[in-house]
Amino acid sequence: MKYISSRGEGEMKIVDDIRARAIEYTATMRMAMSDSKYALPEASLRLPFDRALYEKSATLASKLRSESLNYVINIGIGGSSLGAQAVYEALFGVLDRYNPFAPKMLFAESCDQSILSDISEIILNEVEKKEEIIVVIGSKSGTTTETIMNASIMVGALHKKFGSIGDRVVCITEEDSPLWSVGKEQGYSLLPIPKMVGGRYSVFSPVGVFPLLAVGLDMKLLLKGAEEELHDCIDQGVESRAFCAAFDIFEWNKKGINIFDIFLFHPELESFGKWYRQLFAESLGKDTTIEGETTTPLLVPTVSIGSTDLHSMEQMHLAHPRATARTLVRVNAPHWDHNAVVHERAIASLVPGVLDREPRQIMDAIYEGVQKTYDTRGVRYAEIELPDISLQTLGALLQFEMCVVMHLANLLHIDAFNQPNVEEYKNVVREILGKGELKSSE
Repeated sequence: MKYISSRGEGEMKIVDDIRARAIEYTATMRMAMSDSKYALPEASLRLPFDRALYEKSATLASKLRSESLNYVINIGIGGSSLGAQAVYEALFGVLDRYNPFAPKMLFAESCDQSILSDISEIILNEVEKKEEIIVVIGSKSGTTTETIMNASIMVGALHKKFGSIGDRVVCITEEDSPLWSVGKEQGYSLLPIPKMVGGRYSVFSPVGVFPLLAVGLDMKLLLKGAEEELHDCIDQGVESRAFCAAFDIFEWNKKGINIFDIFLFHPELESFGKWYRQLFAESLGKDTTIEGETTTPLLVPTVSIGSTDLHSMEQMHLAHPRATARTLVRVNAPHWDHNAVVHERAIASLVPGVLDREPRQIMDAIYEGVQKTYDTRGVRYAEIELPDISLQTLGALLQFEMCVVMHLANLLHIDAFNQPNVEEYKNVVREILGKGELKSSE
């Protein structure tokens, strides 16, 4: 993986107090990486190295997997779902549902009646025995409203068809959470999320690792990529990829840029973009500093897909080039070979230079055109070059973004690990549900 800043080589000028702060924080990250007790807020940095925790997921996945397994139903929302979904869709592509491979992962996130009905219909119509399914219920708190509702509906429907399905249900939550207690009572399998690991940082915990193991992926490769990126972050310090990216965003924000777009030139990375958006927004969207002062920086994460969003958003970005900074993400090689070449002449003749080209060559030309236009218009941007879309590369990319956000929060003097404002609406929802104050949707 390579990070390239448009400011150029050797142009990162760090004042002494920021350098000292970054070096001190890197030492904190190093301690968290080695802390088997998960005591520090940066506890997620320990996860790629925690072999005992990994083995819990691997052992259970091996026990529940079989040749008859067709579906892994992943019930969760936000950090308890997006990490696994990002990896799954990056590897299997946006048309996975049309491919004959099994098992497949189905995601039940929001309280959407049509999606729940569709998943239920697929399972109840296509699954003939309970060994064909694994139900994963992921919730850090064990009380996430959407997750608990979806899990209740799904488990209830399966119970009605198959009778007892406790041996096919896996609860992934904080130990001794309400979900953990109910799962224990019902005879479900249990996997822990360490208490200090927040949902948006939990992709390398069982909530991300187990579902992907269940569909047959080699998670050791994902964790290996994360380990390598962490060593770069910690060993290289202020020269690391992660700190350079964080410093770019910090400097751009000081110059008045508020919107930070991750521009992914691969549609299969769209769910990764949503994972990044949550990580960035929940970690950096704070109204007070760690010293209790009101914050002034505003950083808004957005996600774009190339080249699709060049035809929907680019007019605005180019008309206001100082409003948005972008990180362009591209892969140097596809993860499987394609043989598509433009040979048909009549339609191809409508655009000079298309004939006898591969789609990748066209995309390369578009990417270069975007870069040259940004240089001309003065758009701030950086690039992430990935060697491929593989488990190891994805592990490195996920860990890179988490380290970027941690460094950036440190530069901004904010807490990257709490989310106090989100709890406001959750408390109101629980109060409404508790009182039965529900309006009809009809």
